[in-house]
Amino acid sequence: MKTMTFDLGYGPQEFRAYVRPDVAEFYREEAGSRQEKKPLHTGWAAKFVNLSTRRVRLFWDPRDGRPGSPMSVVAPYDAAGTASFPGHAFYLTPAEDEETILARFVMNPPQAVYYYDPVTVEGDEEATQANLDALSADQFAKYQEHVTSRDFGREYVDFAGREYLVRYPRNAPSHKIWRADRYGQEHWVATRETHFVEMPPEEKLGKIEETGERRALMPGDPRLLHEYRSPEPVLNMTLKVLSCSTTAGDNTREKDRERDSTRDTRTSLNTWVYREKDPIVDAVYRRAADLLRIDEALLRPRTKEEHDRKYPHLQSVGSLAEALQLVHYDVGQEYTAHHDFGYASFDRKDQPARFATLLLYLNEGMEGGETSFPRWVNAETRDGLKVVPKVGKAVLFYSQLPDGNMDDWSHHAAMPVKKGEKWLMNLWVWDPEYS
Repeated sequence: MKTMTFDLGYGPQEFRAYVRPDVAEFYREEAGSRQEKKPLHTGWAAKFVNLSTRRVRLFWDPRDGRPGSPMSVVAPYDAAGTASFPGHAFYLTPAEDEETILARFVMNPPQAVYYYDPVTVEGDEEATQANLDALSADQFAKYQEHVTSRDFGREYVDFAGREYLVRYPRNAPSHKIWRADRYGQEHWVATRETHFVEMPPEEKLGKIEETGERRALMPGDPRLLHEYRSPEPVLNMTLKVLSCSTTAGDNTREKDRERDSTRDTRTSLNTWVYREKDPIVDAVYRRAADLLRIDEALLRPRTKEEHDRKYPHLQSVGSLAEALQLVHYDVGQEYTAHHDFGYASFDRKDQPARFATLLLYLNEGMEGGETSFPRWVNAETRDGLKVVPKVGKAVLFYSQLPDGNMDDWSHHAAMPVKKGEKWLMNLWVWDPEYS
């Protein structure tokens, strides 16, 4: 983290920005002694910000005369995004009129943030002022906030070497980020949520009905269904740093949306498994909380009394984590390179977003099916970093940087399964809260 000084017209200000170290430092060598390899994968995040007072529809443009593919509807002063490639084209239309094109964009790296701004008329101050005068006080305030963020983004990219993908200002994450200073670096975590070694009888696997602090377990309390678990008092977990850029670690032991097809990018099948399903699933959440160094109470609903006493800074009493996503890949199925984060509504000043992804591998032995990080920073290869699924292992990576920005380098993919099948579970934890 480095201190960035900037002036947006209100006097000098400071911001603690994340600046990626020289690649040689990841090998514990002197800066400048190694040269970073340019990845073969050329994609990156693309964000589109709507600075108009109307809802607009975002389309991917095939640029061959065919109609575009609808991506999403963007509310006034909100944003939408996708993973893209150089030369990809997009356009905007009014949400209610798909024939009238309002703006076109062609992806030009390294630019990642694109604004639809019908207010500012380049070279015509009189017309710009007339457009500003036509805004209501609320619309003007929102527009100016985006203008400030856009100006800050220019300063940030010059200082940090990457685009500012969130809206300025956004707080740094409130949860721990494990350090990833060098390849092979290890961290150790002990948890009392040991493995189940015997399947409990069906009558003990019912839905968890307790709420709030009645679900809390004190250090001296027995674990749920402890008689079916390993007799060892703790389970030792080791995190090994695989990538320093994406902070990746290996842990051993709306109607409009319906039109947005993902068939070309994701071909797996999935369902959702909720923490309250049974004590075994609950144990997975508790173990994940220990790994992430997050209070397990934040990964479940809390009573108002518990919430007000322990976490009054959060708006919601709900869990910071989503339900577990159970995913199955058959031969030929994949999920092309994408990001897990999205962009919060303008009305959410805290800009909640996915913070950490924990991929839990449930089987092994398939051909293909690796988890790939195609843009990992290294000095050895242009190919992506591939993690082979192994039972009892997981991959942890963060979608947010220590300064609150989204991490474009968290780009990842599920490689096609060539033989066999692949099962895994995703756990997504949000910061500052789930929205």
